[in-house]
Amino acid sequence: MSYEPKTYRKNGGDDFVVASGGSIDIESGGVLKLGGVDKTTALKNLLGIAPLTIDGSAGKKACQVNGLTLVTGGSGIADLTLAAPTPGAVAIIRIASLTPGTVVVTAADGVTLDGTNNTATFNAADEALVLVYASATAWAVALNINGVALSDV
Repeated sequence: MSYEPKTYRKNGGDDFVVASGGSIDIESGGVLKLGGVDKTTALKNLLGIAPLTIDGSAGKKACQVNGLTLVTGGSGIADLTLAAPTPGAVAIIRIASLTPGTVVVTAADGVTLDGTNNTATFNAADEALVLVYASATAWAVALNINGVALSDV
């Protein structure tokens, strides 16, 4: 009988493979690092949080501070908001649909999206921002998908 592992290193050892049926189990006390930075808390914060869909109508203007916000933009929305970050927060804002127009998200007073800018302007469906906690008054842009414009307004 032969045993074929579902996780292994490729020749040379530079790549680790998890084959179909394999898994990675990070045991209690273990961490997940990307680029040497512990991302365990950020990953835990995303798990189990239902996406929020907003369209700019009354009561549907605030993006989630921790989780995925899907925006159905119609022909544009000028007044969406994002509150100050909390430690470990990961906010993902994605435009699910948009006919010609723009969607503008403004950070809370005194809060920046990247240390300088407080406003994000989305121009098309499938544009997205992934923002992570940097400080009590600043988000950091972890990923800008398809060219979301940042400005200080």
